[in-house]
Amino acid sequence: MENYVQAQLVSFAQAALLGLLGGCLYDLLRAVRLYRRSRTVTHITDALYTAVMLLMLWMFALRLGGGELRLYMLAAAALGFALYFLLLSPLLLPLWKFWVRAAAEFGAVLWKPAAWSMELVKKVEISIKKLFYFWRKYATIKKYKWDCPYLGENDNGKGGGSNHEEQKKRKKARRRNDAGGAAADRRGHI
Repeated sequence: MENYVQAQLVSFAQAALLGLLGGCLYDLLRAVRLYRRSRTVTHITDALYTAVMLLMLWMFALRLGGGELRLYMLAAAALGFALYFLLLSPLLLPLWKFWVRAAAEFGAVLWKPAAWSMELVKKVEISIKKLFYFWRKYATIKKYKWDCPYLGENDNGKGGGSNHEEQKKRKKARRRNDAGGAAADRRGHI
């Protein structure tokens, strides 16, 4: 087994580049987290970063490491990550924040037609519900009149006409009786 120093230096540089890319990805996702300060976004971006970095390390170990991930490769990746945060992060984070904000505003503009169409669908849905409610009520009323033909009949069993005049006469008679009874009570107490 021969030990090739040049091959190790190349894989060391590639691992450092992998660390730089990991730092760049972390910084981009940090800009997303800073724009949208919520726990859900934080958890999603952390899970996404972890999954992407594990995939990148696995692919690096398979392709460039010959199926092995050696300790010096992990140290080089950590060094590349630290180098990114010391030198490039202060320069690139404002740029990432700008692009994240621009993408969010562009997405909001693209979302407007969808939001308007959803509002229109809701209004149409409410109108249709009211229309069907009216139809159901109308059909119920018609059905009620059809099922109960005796509602239009008088007390004597003959159909037609209203009892309005007869009801007025009955009320007057009740009032006269009540007034006469009250007057008699007053006379008896005096």
